[in-house]
Amino acid sequence: MIGYILKEIYKKKQLVKYVIGGGTAATVDIFLLYVFTDIFNLWIVYSASLAFLSAFFVSFYIQKYWTFDDDNERSDATKQMIMYFLVGLVNLTINAGGMYILVEKYNIMYIFAQIAMGSTIAIGSFLIYKFIIFKKHKNEMKRKDRGLRILIATGIFPPDIGGPATMIKALAGSLVDNGIKVKVVTYAEKSAHEFLDFGKNKVEIYKIKRYTSSLFGHITYFRCMRKLARRSDVIYVTDTYSVGYFAYLINKVMGKKYIVRFAGDSAWETAVSNNWTSDYIIDFQKNIYGGKIEKLKKKRTKILKSADKIIAVSGFMSDLAKVIGVKNDKIKIIYNSVDFMDEKKVGQESVDEIKNKYGKNSKIVVTSCRLTPWKGIDGIIKVLPRLIKKVGKINFLVLGDGPELENLKKIAEEHGVRDNVVFLGRVKHEETMKYFKVADLYILNTNYEGFSHALLDVMKNAAPIVTTNVGGNPELIGNGSEGILINYNNKDELIEASVKILNDKELAEKFTINAKNKIKKFSWKNTMEETIKILKQYA
Repeated sequence: MIGYILKEIYKKKQLVKYVIGGGTAATVDIFLLYVFTDIFNLWIVYSASLAFLSAFFVSFYIQKYWTFDDDNERSDATKQMIMYFLVGLVNLTINAGGMYILVEKYNIMYIFAQIAMGSTIAIGSFLIYKFIIFKKHKNEMKRKDRGLRILIATGIFPPDIGGPATMIKALAGSLVDNGIKVKVVTYAEKSAHEFLDFGKNKVEIYKIKRYTSSLFGHITYFRCMRKLARRSDVIYVTDTYSVGYFAYLINKVMGKKYIVRFAGDSAWETAVSNNWTSDYIIDFQKNIYGGKIEKLKKKRTKILKSADKIIAVSGFMSDLAKVIGVKNDKIKIIYNSVDFMDEKKVGQESVDEIKNKYGKNSKIVVTSCRLTPWKGIDGIIKVLPRLIKKVGKINFLVLGDGPELENLKKIAEEHGVRDNVVFLGRVKHEETMKYFKVADLYILNTNYEGFSHALLDVMKNAAPIVTTNVGGNPELIGNGSEGILINYNNKDELIEASVKILNDKELAEKFTINAKNKIKKFSWKNTMEETIKILKQYA
C-alpha cells in the first residue's frame, strides 16, 4: 500500500513540488511577519509588505528552478517574474472578493471560505505557471535553436598530468566540434575562469582551487556546479564521489539528468588506501564491513543507481556496475582510446639520451602509475634481485608519484636494489612516450584496472608488456598474443614472464607488432560517436 502511494506521488511529483514550494513560501511569510513585527517592532503594514516581498522571491525561485525546472534566459526570467507578480496581485484580489461573497453573502464560516478560495487559487495558479509562465515547449524549441548544452564535471583537467585529464580535454574539444556547447567545472591549483580555443569553437572552463580545507573547496565547487547545471541539458560526470555526489544532489533538487563515466570504484580505492581492507575489488562488493566502509559503498551505490546512464570504460567495469546494483539497461560500454592525442613525434636524440643514461650495459624496465598499494610496484621491486641474477643488470624506472613513494624507497633499500630503482616522479605525457620507446619491458603489476590509458600508450609505442589478469587488462592484452598475463603479485610468474621477454627479442617483437595492430580497434572516432549518441538521448 505504501509502495503504491509513493509511486502515485512520484507520478505527480511536479504537483507535490508545487505544494511544497507554496508551503515553504507561506512559512517564510509567517516567520518574517513575526520577526519584523514582534522582534524589530515595525508597523504591521511595513512588516506585512517586507514579509510578502521576501516570500514572493522565495516562491518564484522555488517554482521556477525546482518545481518546473525552467532554464529560460535571464531576460525571460525578468518577464516571468513580472508575470508571476501580476498573478499574485490578481490572486489577492480574487481571494478578497471571493471571501467577501462566501462569508458575507452566503454566511460560510471564514476558515472554510479561505480553504475553498485558497484551493481554487492554488489550482488556477498551478495551471498558469505550468502552461503560460514556465511553458515547457518554449524551452524545447529554444533548445533546438541554441543546440545541446553539456556540463562536464570533473576532478582533473590539464594542466593536470595523465591520460584521464588529457582525455577529458579532448572530449570537450570533440563535443564543441560537433556543435555541442560545453562548460567544464574542475578542481585546480588555483581558481580561474578561462576559455579554451578549439579552432573556431571555445570551451568555458571554471577552475575551483583545491583548498587545504577540502570542505570549503567542495562547497565552492558545488555552488559553481549547481549554477552551471541550471543552464545545461545534462551533466557528464567523470568522478564517482564528490563530483558524482554533487550531480546526484542536483538531480534530486533540480531534476537535472546526469551520466557517470565509470572508470573506477572510489569506495574500494578509499578503503584500500586507508588500509581498511585488502580484499579484491569483486569480493569487496559482496562482503559486509563496518560502518565506515559500508557508508562509502552505500553512497557510491546511490550515485550510480540514480544516474540516468553509466558509461563503463570496459566490460569488466560494466560487470562491476551490475554487481554493485546498476540495472543492465542503464549501462553502456565505451572503451578508452589514445589516438586522439596530438603528440609530437618523439625525436631519436631524446630517446638516445635516455638509453645512454639508463640503458648502457643494462636492461630498462618501466612502469607508470599512481603510487598506491594496489598497483603492485612493491612486488616488482622485491623480485628485482632474482631477476638481475637471471638477465643481468636492470634499471627499473618508476614514472608517477603517490602516497606509497617513501615506502617503496624503503623496500628498494631493504632488498639491496636502491641503485637499480629510479623514481622519476610525475612525468608529462609527451615525456612518458620517450620512456616507453626505450623500454625493454613494461610491467603493470596491478590488482585492479578499469581500462588502462597507460597500457594503450605502451601498445602504441611498441614496448613488450607483462601485466596482470585483472580488470580490463585481458580485454587489451591477450596472453601470449600482445603480451603475457600473470596473477597479481605472483613473484614466480612475474620473474618467468619477464625473463622470457628480456631474453627473447623475437618474442618481444611479436608482442609489440600484435599490440600495435590490436590498438586500432580502440578508436577515438567510435568513442565520440557513442558518447554523443548517449548525451543527445538523455539531454
